[in-house]
Amino acid sequence: MLTKKLTIVFAAMLLCILCDGAAMAQGGWDVWSIYLKDGTQIEAAPVWSLDKEYLRFGMSGEVGVGKTIKRSQIVAMSRNVSASRSDPSVPKLPEGDVEKDLAVMADGTPVSGSILIRPGKKESGEVEYFAPVLVQDGKETDLRQFAHIKLAKPKE
Repeated sequence: MLTKKLTIVFAAMLLCILCDGAAMAQGGWDVWSIYLKDGTQIEAAPVWSLDKEYLRFGMSGEVGVGKTIKRSQIVAMSRNVSASRSDPSVPKLPEGDVEKDLAVMADGTPVSGSILIRPGKKESGEVEYFAPVLVQDGKETDLRQFAHIKLAKPKE
C-alpha cells in the first residue's frame, strides 16, 4: 500500500515539474499595447515585425505570420502596460505627435529615427522569431529594451 501511495505522489510531483517547464517555455512573450488612431487599444503578443506597411503579431498557426494592422493606423505601442503601471521607474508614454518615429528605452532614453521591427538572428544566422529586434538607423537592439514606440504620422 505504501509503495502505491509513493508511486502516486512521485507521479504527481513529476507531472507538476513537467507542466511548470512547459508553462515557462511558452510564457515569455512580452505583451504590447497597441494604441490606434481611432482611439481603441489592442493587446499584441508576440510581436513579430513592423515594416513600412504592417505590424505583424499574435499566433495563427504559423510562426512569424499572425495578424496584421496597417502601420498608418498605429499611434503608439507600449510594452507590458499592466505590469508597468505599478512600477514608477518605467518611463511614461510621451504625449502629442512626433515628427520622426520615437523609441523610448526602458531607462527613459528617447531615440528618434525610422523604426522597423524584425526577427533577431542567432550567431549562426538562423532566424529567431521569438527574439525580435528594433532596427533604427541600421542598429539592431533587443525589443525588450524598449518601453514605448511612438510612430510619426505617415507622409501623405
